[in-house]
This record gives sequence, C-alpha cells and structure tokens, in this order.
Amino acid sequence: MSNEKVMYSNQFVVGYKESLKALKRDQVLSLVIARDTDIHLLANVLVLAQQLNVPIEFSASKKALGKQYGIQVNATVVAHLKPAL
Repeated sequence: MSNEKVMYSNQFVVGYKESLKALKRDQVLSLVIARDTDIHLLANVLVLAQQLNVPIEFSASKKALGKQYGIQVNATVVAHLKPAL
C-alpha cells in the first residue's frame, strides 16, 4: 500500500483506489493526474476514464497535486465528483 493519504469531500476524492471506485460508480466529472506518476500504475483509471469520456487534466507533480488539494503527502490522482442528488 502506498503512503498516499485518501481524502474525502463532497467535491473530490484523492488517491488511486478511491478515484477508481468513483469511476466504477460513474461519479466522476474529471480527473487530475500528476505528470510524474508512472502511467502503468494508472492504466485501469485511464482506460475507464476514456470509456466514460471523463476529461483528464495534468498537474506538475505528485507533490504539487497533494499541496493543491490540501494534503501533506504526494497524490497521484484526484477525481472531481459529480454533485450528489
């Protein structure tokens, strides 16, 4: 297991596993992926995002992505969530 901290909010989730779960539930509006992430680690996320036509943006680094979303550790991916009904 990575040292990536999972963060929940009404608007986004941080981390590979939580982002993948949200994609599988069709809850994702868009993804932000750190440029320095090994793309092979995110293959499942990328394939599912493409199938669901989820837009993907890129952040400068894992450190910058974590900082941008207010966590103290590196983040590989952030999923922006659809509004809850």
